[in-house]
Amino acid sequence: MRKHAALVVILLLAAGSAAAADRVLVAAGMSYLLPADPGYKEIYGARAFYPEAWAGVRVFHGVHVMGGFGWLRKNGTTPELGLPAKSTQTFLWAGLGYVGEVNRSILFKVEAGPASIGYKEEALDLAVSGSGLGFRGGFGLIFLGETVFTALDIGYIGASDTFEDVRIKLGGFKATLSVGARF
Repeated sequence: MRKHAALVVILLLAAGSAAAADRVLVAAGMSYLLPADPGYKEIYGARAFYPEAWAGVRVFHGVHVMGGFGWLRKNGTTPELGLPAKSTQTFLWAGLGYVGEVNRSILFKVEAGPASIGYKEEALDLAVSGSGLGFRGGFGLIFLGETVFTALDIGYIGASDTFEDVRIKLGGFKATLSVGARF
């Protein structure tokens, strides 16, 4: 999954490198996630922080091709036995977005597209892994400096998978604070 995420970012950067100034946005930051799955919340808690990176390339006026990735690792305890559990989720998304101007120093962005969420959970000497295809959508504000910016995004990333007839919800509502550069 990390190789795919790195490829998305590299392709976005390569596509924008030949373009005019202010066509590429690249950022990294921290996300705050409210997990969608009740079983996940019971074992790992009702919130999680994880690192995330994203990029966007302007293709026409304010329309951007957007993409990014994030990775969440969390330790928890099984409810009945109190044994250690470990969860990993990797988020990969791409899609279209629109970046518009509020004023000279603030931009807004709206984006949506497909998402792939991979997961691995280890507990009770068992390991379960898989992935699900879903959706990511969000809204954000970008506060501009000369070439550096700060962005605040809110949105949802979600997918689901089934393991032994149990539906697993991946992702959830999220907020992200990131710092980036525009080229």
